[in-house]
Formats: sequence, structure tokens, C-alpha cells
Amino acid sequence: MKEIRNNLYKNIDFYFYKNKHLIFYILIGLFSLFCELIIRKILIYFFFNNLLASIISLFIGILICFLLNLLINFNVPKYYFFRSLIYFFIIASLSYLFQFIIKQFLPIQKLDFEETRILIASCFFIVAYFFHLKFSFKNRRKVGVAIYLNNNEDILDIYSKVGLYPDFIHIDLIDESMFNKTTDIKLKKIEKIKKLWPNHDVHFHIMSKFPLKWIEKIYKYSDIIYFHYESLDNQKKVIDLIHKNNVRPGIVLHSKYKYNNIEEKVHNFSEILLLCIEEPGYSGQNFMEEANALIRRLNQIKKRIRFQVCIDGGITSDLIPNLKCDKVVSGSDILKSSSPKKQIMRLQTLSRYEK
Repeated sequence: MKEIRNNLYKNIDFYFYKNKHLIFYILIGLFSLFCELIIRKILIYFFFNNLLASIISLFIGILICFLLNLLINFNVPKYYFFRSLIYFFIIASLSYLFQFIIKQFLPIQKLDFEETRILIASCFFIVAYFFHLKFSFKNRRKVGVAIYLNNNEDILDIYSKVGLYPDFIHIDLIDESMFNKTTDIKLKKIEKIKKLWPNHDVHFHIMSKFPLKWIEKIYKYSDIIYFHYESLDNQKKVIDLIHKNNVRPGIVLHSKYKYNNIEEKVHNFSEILLLCIEEPGYSGQNFMEEANALIRRLNQIKKRIRFQVCIDGGITSDLIPNLKCDKVVSGSDILKSSSPKKQIMRLQTLSRYEK
């Protein structure tokens, strides 16, 4: 009986996790709709005509809905604010226009304006939500779990801890050229990872001075392949080989280096991984203070919106509010937590969904 109850709680918890954005979106949408209707009544009371009152209250309601979703629901970095705002207003305005047209063909003439608005808007919440998810809030921060391709990593154990909660799977492949010790790379584990997380993006981090020798072995499982700026292979050849296999190339910058002319070093990439620990290959290290300066420099690049920054190493939920990035990768902070799934949610949402 206890096991059945625990499984029920887990299923409810995961259902809420999967649909948390939708649940909050509906609640925020209803709240902003009621705000819109109240504002409209106030404007009409102060001698605004119905059309002007409807337009003003609609745009205020849309703005309330957008800001609450941004603050409470979707963790979108500030540099995407205006793009998200434009998409949100376009989608919301088109939705309202479509609702207005539909209303002309429905037998609801006996209902007053408020009742009609609530009825039709409620029917369109779900449709509008998926458009907002695709466009307005597509740049919300994502969290990946790190997995090493070695003998020590128990893939099934990791899956039992995190389930489908991570936004993506981050695979670390490290060889002797960058690691002081002999490594035992288990490429066969990649297939197991793909079977357990078939619908998740997989990001490979090649920690090697010679990434060319690994790309052909991993590309078919990859969505992004990161390689180090300090690698000895010709960078253009590495990029071309990754592109040839229809995978996105990413560059790794290590926080212990200063990187003069950083904009020049990253201009060929839409994906940047910032390694924030001292020594690659060791889990459980602390976040390097030097990384903060490097993050600031990346965020100050004029064309910042054209690339995504992923922070890897030493990530904890305490650090998250101060990290201006698009993605984070965590290993030990998640897997050694007493509740790994909730720890992922903390990293994704700053504990908003479990208080």
C-alpha cells in the first residue's frame, strides 16, 4: 500500500512538473483577463467610449500577463526581454482578433461583454500557450545533467535519480591529452543514454586536444558538439566536420584563461560552453570566481542575442540567480542531492514551483 501511495505521489509530482508552465500560464491568464475587464469598466466609468476602453484595457491586460509570466513562470534572460515582449504582444493581439472574428459567428448575443470575453478567451488559452512557448518564451533557461563516459558512471542509477526532469543530457568525453590520468572511455554507454532519454537533446563536451578523432564516433547521437578553444586541431576543420554531420558546433572557454579579443574568438559559434572549474575531468569542484568576469564579458558583446551561453561546473542553486546565461550543466550538485529531481527544479526555476 505504501509503495502504491509513493508511486502515486511520484506520478502527480511529475505530472505537475511536466505541465507547470501551462498551469501557471492559465492562472496568470485568468488573473490578467479579470484585470483587463476591471480596467475596462473603470475607463468606461470615466467617460471613455467602449472601443477605446476595450483597446486600452486589452493592452494593459496583455502587459500584465507578459510580466507575470516572465517573473513567475518562464525564466527568460534579460537580454531576450524585448524580443519576448514583441512576440507576446503579436501572438496575444492576433489571438484577440481571431476571437473577435469567431464571436460574430457564435449564438452568444445574450451574453454581456465580460461574459463573452471570458468564455472565448478561455477557449483560446491552450492554443495561445503553445505559440508563446514556441516564440515568446523559447529562450527560457534550461538545465542539463552531466554524465561522464567512463566506468564509474552508472547510467541506470542516474536515470533512476533524475528521470526525464533534465532539459537536456550533457555528456563529458575526456581523454589522456587533457586529463593527467589514463581514461577508459565507454562509447557504448551513449546508446544506453539515448534509449533512456530518447527525446532529449544530447550535448557532447569533448575534453581533448584532438577533437577530430572523436567527432565521427559521436556525431549521430549529438545535437551540439563542444570542443575547447585550446585544442590543437585546426579549428576550421573541426567546425566543418561537425557541420558536415548536421550537428551544431560549440566552443569551450575555460575560466582560468583571460581570452583577449573574446568577441573575435566566439563570432563563428552560436553555442558557447563556459567551463567554470579549475581541472576538467573531476566532479564536485567549486565554481571559479574568475568565471563571473568572463560571463560579464560575453554578455556585453553587442550581438549577444545571436549565441547561447551554457555554464558548466560548480553550479549550485545559490549561484543560479546571479548567472546571466541560457543553459546550465550540473553533475554532483544534482546527483548527490537528497532529492535530485527537486534540485533540477530549483536550478530551472529558482525554487518557484516547490514552495
